[in-house]
Amino acid sequence: MITKKEFYFIRHGQTDYNISNAKIDHEDVSLNAMGLKQAQAIEAIVAQLPIKSVCYSPFKRAKETKEIISSRLQALHYEIPNLGECSMQIWNDMTTNRYQAIESPHIHVKRFMEQALRGINQSLSKEGAVLVVAHGGIHWAICCLMEISGHTWMIDNCLPVHFYPDANGQWQAKTLIR
Repeated sequence: MITKKEFYFIRHGQTDYNISNAKIDHEDVSLNAMGLKQAQAIEAIVAQLPIKSVCYSPFKRAKETKEIISSRLQALHYEIPNLGECSMQIWNDMTTNRYQAIESPHIHVKRFMEQALRGINQSLSKEGAVLVVAHGGIHWAICCLMEISGHTWMIDNCLPVHFYPDANGQWQAKTLIR
């Protein structure tokens, strides 16, 4: 179960691998020119959020995004290895099963879902409002774990999302830009 604490999530900026038609595993690559622009474009939005802790994946693309978007924040920064991205094989198996991914017959999907759960809970244990900068696979997994409806699980690069429990304790997700 994910700790019931509101937080913000941003998938890293674009990389050349994101736009490649090759269905290969993403290496630890840097942002491309568009990814840098995407991160710069949302920096002012992030600067207005009440963030006290920034948690991020150890992958270069997430670190670079985090550095740009959090440049004006007075926040502590935490690298969380469990926020790392899944492989293409895990992505394909996980997204095929949608809500049933938690019960996947594929052990590698179960392990990734457990990794995402640990990563988000480690992040939410940090002080104050938390910003998580990670990957599409992590976003998809946490949406599945929280049984989010009315919000796309396959997120665009650098789209800020606010996750919060509603009055009934059900998780909700709202994008901060259109």
